[in-house]
Amino acid sequence: MSNKTEKDLGVLFLERNSKKIYKKDGVVTKVFSSEKYSASDVLKEAMNQEYALECGLPAPKVYDVFPVGNDWAISSEEIKGKTLADLLAENKDNEKKYITELVKIQLRVLAVTSDNLKLPKLKDKLNSYISKSGLDATTRFDLHTRLEKMPNHYKFCHGDVALHNVIIDDNGNSFLLDWAHATRGNASADAAMSYLLFTLDGSEKEAKEYLKEFCKKSDIAVQYVQEWISVVSATKLATCSDEKTKNILLRNINVVEY
Repeated sequence: MSNKTEKDLGVLFLERNSKKIYKKDGVVTKVFSSEKYSASDVLKEAMNQEYALECGLPAPKVYDVFPVGNDWAISSEEIKGKTLADLLAENKDNEKKYITELVKIQLRVLAVTSDNLKLPKLKDKLNSYISKSGLDATTRFDLHTRLEKMPNHYKFCHGDVALHNVIIDDNGNSFLLDWAHATRGNASADAAMSYLLFTLDGSEKEAKEYLKEFCKKSDIAVQYVQEWISVVSATKLATCSDEKTKNILLRNINVVEY
């Protein structure tokens, strides 16, 4: 077992969502707070990332998983470059270009099909989150029923495709980070989650641009992706503590028409 402390991990450059991220000598180490993440949570994320690599997907190489005090950490290859979120912040005029790049890497992942038990079923995960959403029984029943009627697919879904999770390296190659939510399921559900992430970030214009680009490149009807929005919005309620975010999620659940 490792005896490393956070001082051994290098420079702290990002802290959010009960995670601290360090850089040192070409290695990025993500430390997960034990107050929120169990050892099995961390091992699962590392396994998802390694499985993505085995499938030929653009993920950083996994080097190690080890304890840091009471917490657990994943060390991975450092991808030197900028995220699409950073690039967009620097040049708003290139919004369409960066959203197109986001869709391109997302479709590359979704092109992989897997019935491998290493990845949980997306429907199982969504059903679990709906059950924990805090919504009333009637609404939960409606969402569970709606979800079960959706077609069963086995595409590799990243589950968190967003501008801040895509890095363009110094050679112009794209890499996808944070594989914690990877599942096997329906591509349109993955797209609905990305649309929701844009919306929760306050970027309604970018959300619409993303949805338009995804549906154009994937040849999937906008209406089909929209059918998933209420379901994925409900799944976010289980871990939502911010009142403004909660209201957006509830609005999505209530206003989507079928």
